[in-house]
Amino acid sequence: MGKKLFRNVEMLLAEIDASEGNEKMLEDIVHLLVESDDMVALGIVSGRLYRERENDYELIVSVSGHGPGITGKTVSKDYKVVREIERHRLYVISPQTPGFDAELEAQFSDVDSAAILVGRDPAYILSLGIRHHGSEDDLLVLLETLRAAVGMKLREQALASQMKQAAAIQASLLPARIPALEGFEIVAVTQAAEEVGGDVYDIQKVEEGVLGIMVADASGHGLPAALQARDVVIGMRVGQTENEKITAAVRRMNRVIHSSGLTSRFISMFYGELEDTGNFTYVNGGHCPPLVLTPGGDVFELKTGGPVLGPLPDAVYRRNYVNLRPGEVMVIFTDGVTERESSEGPADEDGRREFGREGLIDLVEGMLEKSAEDIACAIMAKVMEFGEQKPLQDDATVLVIKRLPAESYPPAEGLVRVAGPNRR
Repeated sequence: MGKKLFRNVEMLLAEIDASEGNEKMLEDIVHLLVESDDMVALGIVSGRLYRERENDYELIVSVSGHGPGITGKTVSKDYKVVREIERHRLYVISPQTPGFDAELEAQFSDVDSAAILVGRDPAYILSLGIRHHGSEDDLLVLLETLRAAVGMKLREQALASQMKQAAAIQASLLPARIPALEGFEIVAVTQAAEEVGGDVYDIQKVEEGVLGIMVADASGHGLPAALQARDVVIGMRVGQTENEKITAAVRRMNRVIHSSGLTSRFISMFYGELEDTGNFTYVNGGHCPPLVLTPGGDVFELKTGGPVLGPLPDAVYRRNYVNLRPGEVMVIFTDGVTERESSEGPADEDGRREFGREGLIDLVEGMLEKSAEDIACAIMAKVMEFGEQKPLQDDATVLVIKRLPAESYPPAEGLVRVAGPNRR
């Protein structure tokens, strides 16, 4: 009985829309349990939902039985039956129940009841009027099934709420508009593998003629990764505001991440400061080495720095310099780009078929005359195509910086960031 009953209840609850919050969802569940033919067959004839308050539970929904006219009535937490419900989290109530108050109970129902306690802060009591339920063992099976199914629905709602939080955090981190730097085009494209990912980028004006540029990749996905990415963005912005040297800023962020308590987590980060002269000072914290491609066919990797941030509290980070000349393109990316896998084509010695560094270089080399936006969008489109348009295995981010010939300088206004293909 239990397994089949659970499936039936689970299928019923799947009809409930949880998007409006826990309380509305529980109200809908009460209506569904009372009005469903399947539940009526089990003897459920009425339903009530009570919301916890400081000293009592207030009736907020009443379906059938005495009807909605009794909503607003309260039951004290000192009532022995309520204490037993809180203690056991499910309870069968009848005139034989110890502490049963016939006059009080008559205000709410004229049949035996079964109650389950769900949720917290506040908790709710879901009470069902039961008639002809058969044995008490069968009723307890029904209650356990309902409590498990409703609890699962509440956990799903909590997870969905967390994901919305994480998505909001992540969206708030991305600059709505990229600051202008005369003589340069800068465009960023990002695509999460799941609803929320661990990739983040930031571009901020450090001083006149200087932009701070960061791309980071937090391990994992979801809310923890989004919170970690948020900490890095905010931390680096603080360093920019205080004119902190970039090696000192990265060392400080490494200590912050290490002391966060998330010992199994880390974040790779590439940070640099680009001047309008083309000088670019950078630190690579365990990140995929960005590429600089020249019209003459040279390709340079920006590797100097130190390890990923987090595991080693006293890690040392070094800075390096490069000068971006007219016509040259810098591509900063996360490993979701180069590690994109395909089921077709030749495999490497580990049996993997990845887009790879060479695939990225080949694509960009043929596009150096194109705009930064064209290059960034082409990279993401190619990554999706390489993976046969399947969902990404990992978050993918590309940030393209192109220094323009002097005669091609655009007006001094920022380029709007663009979203990746197949974006949500």
